[in-house]
Amino acid sequence: MSTMAFLQARMGSTRLPGKVLMPIQGQSILERAIRRLKASPAVDEVVVLTSCRDVDDVVEAEAGRLRVPAYRGPELDVLARFYGAAVRFRPEIIVRATADNPLIDIGSIARIVTALRSRRLDLCMESGLPYGAATEAVTAEALTRAHLESQTPRDREHVTLYIKEHPESFRVGYLRAPEPVRFPDLRVTVDTCEDFLFVQNVICRLPENDAPLPLDLYIPHALNIMDEKRP
Repeated sequence: MSTMAFLQARMGSTRLPGKVLMPIQGQSILERAIRRLKASPAVDEVVVLTSCRDVDDVVEAEAGRLRVPAYRGPELDVLARFYGAAVRFRPEIIVRATADNPLIDIGSIARIVTALRSRRLDLCMESGLPYGAATEAVTAEALTRAHLESQTPRDREHVTLYIKEHPESFRVGYLRAPEPVRFPDLRVTVDTCEDFLFVQNVICRLPENDAPLPLDLYIPHALNIMDEKRP
């Protein structure tokens, strides 16, 4: 079964505009997310999903520079954007990720994809990971059903919300994150300037060379930085 990672990315952000292209040690946050998705043996290909707005031309250009295909669709109807990409690229399983997460847990991707296949689930995710480290695995069939059935702006914006909130119609599985990465109170997403400075500090304490490093190697540094901030 072909598995593609669909990485949603756009320049518009209320709290931190342009964050997906902000650099950390010479690599944009978008590039770091792509590299981590590509590092998973469970992913066959990564596709960047951005909007049709002119402001997101730079996102498509960055994807091209990184030799990753891009798909453009509605800005706010993200579910329609995912559905359109699924029709064009025809994966059987989609790993949904967001480009404001430069520390995606590489190991988690294989765990959720494996569980999705072996347990014949429609959607699978892992609980307990740091906020911003998780992805979701969903079948293209379930995504198509959600696209056809969901109506509210809330469901259209959050892609898999309709599936999660209709357990009578979909098989949803939740895994528990392994202990080395089970830190649900740790925040490694980039949504604000403070988030960016924190994640940048974490990554700079353990620079990557040729390949992304496992998330569990970063967690002690993140915890130390949090301790340093406490009075």
